[in-house]
Amino acid sequence: MIPPRVVVDERERQSGVPEKLSGLGVRVYFNRLPVADYIISPEVAVERKSISDLISSIYDGRLFIQASEISSAYRKPYLLVEGDVKEVSNQVKNLRSYYGAIASVTMAYGLRIIHTADAQETAVALAELLQNSKAGKLPPAAIGAPRKGKELAQQQLYFVSALPGVGLKLAKRLLTRVGTPRKVINLTEAQFAMVPGVGSKRGGKISRMLDSPMMDVLAIVLSSSAVFTALAVSLEPMMML
Repeated sequence: MIPPRVVVDERERQSGVPEKLSGLGVRVYFNRLPVADYIISPEVAVERKSISDLISSIYDGRLFIQASEISSAYRKPYLLVEGDVKEVSNQVKNLRSYYGAIASVTMAYGLRIIHTADAQETAVALAELLQNSKAGKLPPAAIGAPRKGKELAQQQLYFVSALPGVGLKLAKRLLTRVGTPRKVINLTEAQFAMVPGVGSKRGGKISRMLDSPMMDVLAIVLSSSAVFTALAVSLEPMMML
């Protein structure tokens, strides 16, 4: 039986969560993720925040940027808040502003919220997300691009799946519909929008990425973990003493 697996952002190493996940039988892989802290499946990702980090991210605007990025890259984004919620009233002067911001990001970006008390509870919550999402496979782009020698069809799938918001399922649909990767990238925004599962919003993102100058593209690429992590050479399995 394949053990459950999760991709974890490098910056989460010191949080204590990855070690506890490993203790729960979850295979942990580290990578430098531009979006989210934990990738559960191709559709599910989690941004973890302590109470103090959540509060500061509200006031400096990071929360809204991160909410936009994770909701653009994953169909089921989660915000996991770790710590004693009673601390909020001690650290926030205006509770209405705090909860207003939380309501705003959850409503605008479709974030699901999980509250945990500490790293152990966070690990349990993530393990249950893995179980309930039936994540038998890691997101293909998070594992890395196919090595040389892989068959041409697989290379074509990975190439097209790296487009913003596409993934392997839509990549296969696009290639089946138009034939070749070159024909895919030559589609207009309107043609992308007509492909089932792509739609006008995702079609617009793809077209902007393909048509924008390099420096503009960089911002788009960093907002999509699928594109960025497809360039990763490998993932480092977590080493336990």
